[in-house]
Amino acid sequence: DELSRAKCQLQSMLMMNLEVRPVVFEDIGRQVLAGSIRKDPQYYYDQIGSITERDIQRVANRMLKSKLSVVGYGSLAGLPSYEDMEAAILSRDGRLPSKKSFSLFRR
Repeated sequence: DELSRAKCQLQSMLMMNLEVRPVVFEDIGRQVLAGSIRKDPQYYYDQIGSITERDIQRVANRMLKSKLSVVGYGSLAGLPSYEDMEAAILSRDGRLPSKKSFSLFRR
């Protein structure tokens, strides 16, 4: 049910965004520069509709097998080590292995 809802939402967002002329021009330019050809919105609508649960699992597995990418801004003094973040991503509960607590939102 969630996958179906997500696909419908993405399809709706695609079509609503393409109702605005500047967005259409940006889309045309991006597609032509990136691939030398423009595909119509129906192509993408159909592609979104054909996504399966297996596709999501395949991509998630591939992403989880790749090295973690981390970006930080400002003081990094409280940022956990790369190894701790990687271990948290790979663990079942998603918790940092070290005893230090880390919060994205400091008070």
